[in-house]
Formats: sequence, structure tokens, C-alpha cells
Amino acid sequence: MEAKEKRSFIIRFIVAIVFISALLSTYFVRYEIENFLNGIFYPEVSSDVTNSELKMHFIDVGNADAIAIEMPNGEHMVIDSGDKNNESRTALINYLNNNFFEAGEERIIDYFVLTHSDADHSGGAEILFQTYEIEKCFRPNQYTPDEAEALGIVDDNQIVKTDVFKNFVKALNNENCEVEFFDVDSDIVEDDFSIDFIAPLEKSFSVKNNYSPVMILTYAGVKTMFTGDAEKEVEKAILNLYDDYTGEYAKSVIDIDILKVGHHGSTTSSTQDFIDAITPSYAVICTDEENNSYEHPSKTILNRLQSSGVKKIYRTDLNGNIIIGVASDGTISASLGTFTIGFKVEWYQLVIVVGGAGLVLIFTVGTKKKLKRRKK
Repeated sequence: MEAKEKRSFIIRFIVAIVFISALLSTYFVRYEIENFLNGIFYPEVSSDVTNSELKMHFIDVGNADAIAIEMPNGEHMVIDSGDKNNESRTALINYLNNNFFEAGEERIIDYFVLTHSDADHSGGAEILFQTYEIEKCFRPNQYTPDEAEALGIVDDNQIVKTDVFKNFVKALNNENCEVEFFDVDSDIVEDDFSIDFIAPLEKSFSVKNNYSPVMILTYAGVKTMFTGDAEKEVEKAILNLYDDYTGEYAKSVIDIDILKVGHHGSTTSSTQDFIDAITPSYAVICTDEENNSYEHPSKTILNRLQSSGVKKIYRTDLNGNIIIGVASDGTISASLGTFTIGFKVEWYQLVIVVGGAGLVLIFTVGTKKKLKRRKK
């Protein structure tokens, strides 16, 4: 009997080694396994962006814009700063502290882009400058009354008298960082990514939303367009500009993959002609449907995006914080509400649970029968 038991143990040990080796080999397909299981049990966190070199965080700050970007070279960009209310400001700073900057990382924002003066984009700018070191600020061609007087600007369209914008300018001056009034020549070109400013095409607009830059971030062949609140007039001007070019050059400039939908999904933006020209596959809408009186996003725009071939529409009001990742091979992934919703299955957890259960079965199956035989 002892010889049989010894032989049985050796066989079980070999089976256990093979089982554990097979289980550990799933490390090489861990992302696929995690995404498959999370897609079934926790669809709101079904994709993993951890292996993406470019991460674009669309932060849930209400019916407002705040986007934080981790560049492939380690630099950080923030586009807009949420609304002026305390809830939006707190959501922005908490997210950046807890989910954007890594623990122990120096909290530097290399580029801050304020698209335009409206409070739902500039509302948190003051506290952003107070909280972080900002290396460079891109600002619109809008000025406080004091700045306008000092610079001899008399165009009322360019002068902003709101306290929120004045506070932004004051904080900017206190920061003493590099400042650029953006235009189509404000491009950022690095070895592995680029940001192309294709609007504004003018310096003055009667509608404040149209001061917003339209930017295309390109990495690993994937193009993401950021639009601020730019409206129909800007979209038309962009199309007219590229209509002057023909063939693949024009198409390569404005044919994109990911769209930050203009003006929170309002009908003032995202015309059919524009969507047809840029052909996005994914769209992100920064909004708070329940707590705004503007009916953002518009059902017309949602239907237009879907009928135009957009595969997925992500919304901060429905999905919470949204991260879109782009890997070095051009793979696009999305993580929705990762930090605010549910529990996410991870590979190492599966190994512990499945491995433990498997080892128990391997070393216990059949032992009860042997004990009964011994008793007899």
C-alpha cells in the first residue's frame, strides 16, 4: 500500500507541476482573458489600457470639459479644467491626484490648453495653477479688460469681463510659465507623437465657443481630434480649407479615429458634412445629461454619429471617467469608470483562485475512497 501511495503522490505532484505551468503560461494572454471575463461580468470596465503608451483621460466633471493626457514620452497635457463650481473643481483635482499622476511622481503639467473663456472650461484653471507646476500654457486670443487696455486691443469680441477668466489670467501670471496664444502654427512635434492645431483660422469670433482650437493628436498611426466647443462655422472653415487640397493629402489630415465631440454633443457642432469628412470610429462626449438645461447631448447628434459609422460612443454622464488608450502597435482600448465603478477581475487573482482550487482537487480527489478502504 505504501508503494502505491508513494506512486500516487508522485503522479499527483507531476500533474500539479504541469497544471501550474499551464496556468502561469496564460500570463502571455492575460489582457485577453481579463477583457473577456470583465466583458461578461463587469462590462463597464471591460478593457485594459495599462499596456497603452498613450492614455487620454476624459474626466467626469459635470457638463464641462477636462481632459488629461499621458504622452508616450512621459509628458502630461491637460485640456480645460472643468466648471467653476466646487463639485467640478474637486472632481478634477481628486482625479488628477489619485488616478492620473502616479504615486511618488513629480506633479508637473507640461502643457495646459485653455480652449476658451467659458466657465465650464476655465472654471478650475485657477486651482489647477495653484496645485501643480505648469510648464507651458496655450491660451485663446481672449483678454481681460486690463490686458486689452495694456495691449491696445479694442475688439469687444476678444475682451472677457467674467471673474472666472480674470482669475485664470491672474493665476497664469503668478505661475510665470511660458505662454502662447495658440493658432494654426502652435503644433507640437515629438519623435513619437504630434499635435496639429488646425483651428482657429481667425483671431476674433463673435461666438466665444469658436475660439476653441481644433487639435489632432497622432500616435502610432491613430488620430484623435479635440474640438473644445468649436461650432458649425469653425467646422465649415476647416472643410473649406482642406477642400483647397486634393487627394490623399487632404484626407490624411482630417481623417481621424477618435473624436472628442464638440460642445458636449450640442447641435451647434458636429454637422453631417464634418462627421462625413473626419469619419471617426470612436466618439467621446463630456457632459452631464441630468444636470444641464441645454439638453446635452442632443439625440440628433447621437443618431448622426451612430448612422455615420461610429462604433462606440462614450459619455462621461453614463460611463463616468473614461480612459482611451493607444498602444505602440496602434491598438485602441477603453477603460470606463475604472476608478469609480465595480470590481475588476485581474489575472493574478484568477491564478490564485484557480490555482488554489486546482491544487486542492489534484491532491484530494480519490483520498476519501482510500480512507474507507483502510477502515474496512
